[in-house]
Amino acid sequence: MQISLNYRFLIALASVLAAFSAVLNFALVQLLWAKSSYVPLWGPHSIAMHFMAFSILYGFILSWLATKATRKALQTQRVLPLHWHLKSQTVIDRLPSSTFSRSFMLGLYGAAISGIMLYLMDLKALYFLNSKEFLILSSLYAICFSVAITTMAVYRALGDRVFQKAKV
Repeated sequence: MQISLNYRFLIALASVLAAFSAVLNFALVQLLWAKSSYVPLWGPHSIAMHFMAFSILYGFILSWLATKATRKALQTQRVLPLHWHLKSQTVIDRLPSSTFSRSFMLGLYGAAISGIMLYLMDLKALYFLNSKEFLILSSLYAICFSVAITTMAVYRALGDRVFQKAKV
């Protein structure tokens, strides 16, 4: 069975952005905590600040890139647009159609996702992590986070109908 055009595009884009996220996160963690043996959960130079800043800023950037790439693919007909009867009317469909507004909202989603992650770490009393453990955790977090944000941005951009306005 062949994978549809939209899914191939989503898998390719999410894979590229996930790999870029992992490399970027690895570089940031090595730059900030290479000399530390432990990384604290709370504080100005901590896991909490890293996850919050990374999630908000990178959620915005990922959404912006994924939306622009999807709109370009729609214009060149490398993907097919979603029609209203094919969409499930989820919260993703309620995201704004403007690229900046959508990116801002997905940046806020990033803050919520990192907040949940930090709450769970606090609940498990993980107040300090070994720097190697933190490197692994933050890399996995960056990959999963980028796939989630990219999927939401691509799905919403497939139903934008922006490409039809440009042709008129």
